[in-house]
Amino acid sequence: MPYRLRRSRRRQTLGLTVTAGEVRIHAPSWTPRAEIERYVREQHGWLARAWQRMQLRAPECDAATQIRYLGRELALDIRPSLFGEVQRVGATLRVYLPAGQDADALLREWLSNRAARVLAWRIARLARRLGRGPSRFALSDARTQWGSCTRRGHIRLNWRLVQAPLALIDYVAAHELAHLVHLDHSPRFWQQVAQLCPDALVRRAELRRVGAALFRL
Repeated sequence: MPYRLRRSRRRQTLGLTVTAGEVRIHAPSWTPRAEIERYVREQHGWLARAWQRMQLRAPECDAATQIRYLGRELALDIRPSLFGEVQRVGATLRVYLPAGQDADALLREWLSNRAARVLAWRIARLARRLGRGPSRFALSDARTQWGSCTRRGHIRLNWRLVQAPLALIDYVAAHELAHLVHLDHSPRFWQQVAQLCPDALVRRAELRRVGAALFRL
């Protein structure tokens, strides 16, 4: 069976992952090769059974064939696996799917993890231009709105925005940051949005056009 050895400075123990395509051996960076080989031989029986199950099992997934990330279409490559994992390989998102698990759940987790970094970055970038930032920032899982801002200055952005191009993310970020100055939708509010995002109305229209597709997950 084909295998790949992965070493990591952070890892403290040896481990194995079996997929339909290969066996991955996970090891601390300092582990001697002889110790790794001995560990694999000791696990040979389990490996053989797991490998056989992977070869016989077909992917069970109703997910779409593509997913959006920062405006780009990534092809989905669904593979049966004992352990759930999502990896980006160029323009492909490889999803290792255990039997009985929902592929969409793995994709939501992958997107949400990236949204936590990307959306915080875009909020901070525009907040510097505004001269003030939120007292608190968090992700939202709302099904009907892209963002919110409270009187206390708490801003939340929907994690699904990470599927959209940065230009549309920046529009929503600018919209919510403007509420730190004007907690309404008065002309002064829209003037503030325009200062942070000059073509806000164009981006708003584009977000409305693609919004339904982004809410698929």
